[in-house]
Amino acid sequence: MNSTNIKRTCLLSALALGAALSASAQAPASPDPATIDPGPGLVGTNYAELGFGYLREGGTPGDFRDYDFVSNEAAYRQGIWGIDGNFKFDYLNGSADGFIDHREEAMLGATGFLTQTWGKLFLTGDAGMAWESAGGASRKGFAYSLTGGVEFEITRRIAVTPFLEYDADPHLYNHAPAVANLPDHDLLGGVKGTYRFTRQWSGSLSATLDQYNSRDIGLRAGVSYNF
Repeated sequence: MNSTNIKRTCLLSALALGAALSASAQAPASPDPATIDPGPGLVGTNYAELGFGYLREGGTPGDFRDYDFVSNEAAYRQGIWGIDGNFKFDYLNGSADGFIDHREEAMLGATGFLTQTWGKLFLTGDAGMAWESAGGASRKGFAYSLTGGVEFEITRRIAVTPFLEYDADPHLYNHAPAVANLPDHDLLGGVKGTYRFTRQWSGSLSATLDQYNSRDIGLRAGVSYNF
């Protein structure tokens, strides 16, 4: 190859590279996942949430305070399917007649969800350990829960989520003090409303009823940070 052909080849290569770079610069960039608005819902997002709840139960003690922490991470997403991983810690306590009844639960779990145009169907499974102290008697054991529901996006800031939740602590049966009023299993039905204040911060309110008494009601407020 003579010097003229070498120069011609270099010139053509430089022109081709310049054209490719120019086309790349002019082509619309793919949106950065971090800049996509996830909407008001929490399913399928990375967030940490703190919550405080009040439970009214028929028995003694009848009033419980519930404190919980949830950390959720979007682990996998393929099209309309996705999987989240989560960690939950819950502290529940109540007192009556000089006795104090409290229970702690620490669980790990996963949420599978399916995104539709009208909402997100989800199913969450969690498992871990529970510790209870009631009327001077203490015990611990395996704990698990299953939660299923649909997250509806009502507006760009509001999501409403009806759900069913089954909680079980098979070894925390109330066999000792009569003052202990925490059942070893519970089926709850409820609804949760979430409002997104900013891209990072959201607030939520929820209400539940359990299987035992129509007057057993739970109310909860929470605040979450999306990251």
